[in-house]
Amino acid sequence: MAAAQESCCIRCTTFLITLGLTALFLWLSMSVDEPHLYLDKIYVPALNKTLNSSPVNTTILFTLKLVNGNKDSGIKYDDVHLAFKIFVSVNTTRPLGNATVERFYQGHDKKAFKPGSLNGGVNLTEAVAEKVVYRVDFTTAVKYKIVWWYTKRHRLWGGANVEMNNSGLKVYRKPVRLGGKNPEVIPSGTPEFRGCHRALVSFCVAAFVLLLNFDGFS
Repeated sequence: MAAAQESCCIRCTTFLITLGLTALFLWLSMSVDEPHLYLDKIYVPALNKTLNSSPVNTTILFTLKLVNGNKDSGIKYDDVHLAFKIFVSVNTTRPLGNATVERFYQGHDKKAFKPGSLNGGVNLTEAVAEKVVYRVDFTTAVKYKIVWWYTKRHRLWGGANVEMNNSGLKVYRKPVRLGGKNPEVIPSGTPEFRGCHRALVSFCVAAFVLLLNFDGFS
C-alpha cells in the first residue's frame, strides 16, 4: 500500500514538473522582440564631387539591413516601404522618392541585407547649415512564427536622419538604426548635460554657494 502511494506521488510530481517545463517553454517561445531595421549603406552619385556627370545622376542606391534577434522565432515581413526626404530647413523636409523591399521570411537569429534604388528627382544636394541631411522612414508589418503557427500581424514604423558627405556616402560608416523615436528635426549641435556632467555642474554650484556662505561668516 505504501509502495503504491509512493509511486502515485512520483507520477504526480513528474507530471507537475513536465507541465511546468512545458508552460515555461511555451512562454519563452511566445516572448518575441521586434526586428531592428538599419540603413546599412546609401550612395548618392549627385553628391560625389569627384564625378562630373552630365546630366546629373539622380539615382539613390541603398542597402537595408534587417536583424531578427529572436532565438526561436522566425519573422514574416510584409513589403517594407521606404520614404526618402531631404532637409530644406532644420525642421522641414522635401520628398525625394519612395522604394519598396518585397515581403520575405527571415529565420530566427538571422540578418538580411536588401539592396534597392530609386530616382530621387532634382536637387539632391540642397544643404542646411552647410550640411546635406536626408530623412529615411519605413513602414511595414510582421508576423512572428512560433513553433508551427504565426501570430497576428504587428505594424512597425520608424526613421532616422542621415548626414551625407562629399563622396555621396553617409558621414558615419556604421549602419543607421531606423528607430521609432528619432524626430524629423536636424539637431542644433548644442551639447546636452547628461549623467556625470549634470552631477559635476550641481557640485560646482553647491561649492560656489558654500564659498559665498563661508565668506559671509568670516
